[in-house]
Amino acid sequence: MQKIDVVIPVYKSKGSLNSLINALVEWEEKSSLSVQFIFVEDGGKDGSFETLVELLNQTKLNYSTYRLAQNYGQYTATAVGLHYSSADFVATIDDDLQHSPHLIDDLFHSLEESNVDLVYGVYHKKKHSVFRNFASWILKKIMHIDGLNYDETSSFRVMNSSVIKGFKRDITPVYFLEEMLLKNAGKIKSIEVEHVERVEGKSSYSGTKLFQMSLTMILFHSSIPLKLITRFGLLMSFFFFVIGIYFIYIKMVYNAPLGYTSIIVAIFFSTGLIMLSLGVIGEFIRKIWISQKRLDEVLVLTK
Repeated sequence: MQKIDVVIPVYKSKGSLNSLINALVEWEEKSSLSVQFIFVEDGGKDGSFETLVELLNQTKLNYSTYRLAQNYGQYTATAVGLHYSSADFVATIDDDLQHSPHLIDDLFHSLEESNVDLVYGVYHKKKHSVFRNFASWILKKIMHIDGLNYDETSSFRVMNSSVIKGFKRDITPVYFLEEMLLKNAGKIKSIEVEHVERVEGKSSYSGTKLFQMSLTMILFHSSIPLKLITRFGLLMSFFFFVIGIYFIYIKMVYNAPLGYTSIIVAIFFSTGLIMLSLGVIGEFIRKIWISQKRLDEVLVLTK
């Protein structure tokens, strides 16, 4: 019997936890997989963690629970679960039951039959607002600049443990999980699954919060701004270098005074070189900062 760990981030979902646990129990009893559930409560402070532990104690599920002392976001909570997983295969699923746990079997069988490293469950029609779907589409297109295709990705995944080796070393804040998974997975596949309405309540991701998260992700936790600055600096350096050569040629051939124009060209050329250098330096600083920032001190473990 194949073993699989199922990572479930939990955040302010007290009202829907009973339905979630019942669905997991029903699936676990019918599944041919040996399942361990890993719940990570993301510092919601609404009583969800206490309710979760109480409900789990009434079941025979094989599980472990973890709690973050403050809200770090869904990606970081999921990464914490991946860090503590031990099975050869790992699945991730949301706590809102917008995709059924029974579909994990479909993703797992697809993973084995296709001999791939990572399988996503993607939705033919998302049960989100038009604004959220549009914002998600725009964000994925922007993130293409980093050289990865995020069109066929979602939070519903099944993967080999080899994909998450990077999460095993340290527990660090994660602001865009897909980037790390796609880079670590050799072969990737997606299959279409049903996406249904939330069991209860509304998504915690309001329009404003989604915009702030997207802006933070792009500006401070991706290499996109640095790449743009680097490319712009390189382009400007080349452009003003050509202009400088032109004015030198005019001076030598026609003995024309360089004057103010030559000074401006020199300033722009040096500015381009500075921007290019800052982009390279900034990329190294970003990677060092991410590698040094840890979550160990804010993680509360409850068995």
